Amino acid sequence: MGWAGASGALLLAGLKAAAKKAGVPIAANRLGTMFGLFFQEGPVVNWDTAVQSNIKRFGHYFQIMLENGVYLAPSQFEAGFISTAHGDFEIETTIAAAERAMANL
Repeated sequence: MGWAGASGALLLAGLKAAAKKAGVPIAANRLGTMFGLFFQEGPVVNWDTAVQSNIKRFGHYFQIMLENGVYLAPSQFEAGFISTAHGDFEIETTIAAAERAMANL
């Protein structure tokens, strides 16, 4: 799988687990180190399914993540990226922040 696949898989698994624990429906997509989260039930496969997402909930999630030191793209219609600067510590920190954020949505 390589570094990119393993890091992306670890992050998305943690974000999905945080949402599930909080009872927050999300659709998460990933390709290598590029990922996206949509606050809705069901898969997001194109623009028509993406625009069904709860953008207000994403905005609240974005703000809580920012308050916890994690800067994400400010729109759920933008992709997030993992780089070589993001090691296990950064991924674990992001997942912990997501757990706090999801619990407050």
